[in-house]
Parts: sequence; structure tokens; C-alpha cells
Amino acid sequence: MILFWLVLVLFICLVSIFQIYIPPMIWLKEAPILLHPAFLFYGCLTLPFPQTLSLIFLTGLLNDVLTVPFAQESNFNIGTSILLYLVPGLILHGLRPVFLQGRWFTGFLVALLAAILTPLPSLGQYAIISFERRSFFYNDVIMWRILGPGVIAIVITPCVFLILSYLAGLVRYRPKLERLA
Repeated sequence: MILFWLVLVLFICLVSIFQIYIPPMIWLKEAPILLHPAFLFYGCLTLPFPQTLSLIFLTGLLNDVLTVPFAQESNFNIGTSILLYLVPGLILHGLRPVFLQGRWFTGFLVALLAAILTPLPSLGQYAIISFERRSFFYNDVIMWRILGPGVIAIVITPCVFLILSYLAGLVRYRPKLERLA
């Protein structure tokens, strides 16, 4: 379990840096491609609760460090993304028993749910910034920058889940539910 957790930590760090250099999707009004939520959500579905919390903390912290501007007039504080990734991460961790049943159809549906939950942190960031600025500005570009990563994740997330399940088999990690004593 620790080896697979370390593999996920390594992948989340590498993908968080790599996705900065991926150009946005022009046909979706320059929506960014977010890869790290798929890796985080697979960890939330397969790892026990303490490791899930550590992955959420790492992903949120990396997201803030790599995307938040360090100007004094910035309205977004480092550490806020940890709380924004906590909500979808805990929702998916609650679906862990369904995912670990091993049926491909339920696994595919949970992967699609993970893709649908991908834009929630972006929506939370937009809401926080709008609330602090005391102005709400909305147009189609903002909508696609928030919802576009979810549309892209519908294609990416099931593929990432398949690759990570194969990788879990390579490191001999078989996720199972813990028994309550």
C-alpha cells in the first residue's frame, strides 16, 4: 500500500508540473486540461482514509503553489485549494466500497462521476475570488474555463483509472475494504 501511495504521490507531483506546459483547448474557449484530479480521485477510491487525506493535502498545496500569483493584491490564499479538493475527494472516498466491488460498469460510472467532480475546485476558486472582490462577472469564457476541464476529464479520467489499476497490479497493491472491529 505504501509503495502504491508513493507512486501516486510521484505521479501527482509530475503531472501537476507537466500540465502547466500543456496548451489549453482552443475549441473549448481555452479551457485548461487538468490531469492531477484524475490521479487524486483514483487514490481517493483505492487508498484508506489517512492516505486519502495526505493525497488531498498534497494536491491542493501543489495546485496553489503552482497557480496562485504571489502578488500582494492577490485575492487567493495558499491552502485554499486543499479545502476545495477535500469535498470531491471525500465524496469519492465514500464511494470506495462500490468501486472496490470490481465490476467494470460501476467502476466506469464512478470514473465518470470523478470527471464530473473535476470542475468543483475551479468553481470554488471562482466563487471565492468573486466574493472577495464583491463583484460577480460571468460570461461564456468563464463558463468554459470552469466546465471545460470536466468535459475534457470525461475522456481522460477512465483512461487514467485503467492505467493506474494496471500499475497497482504491477506493484502488487490489491485495494480492499478495512473491517471495523
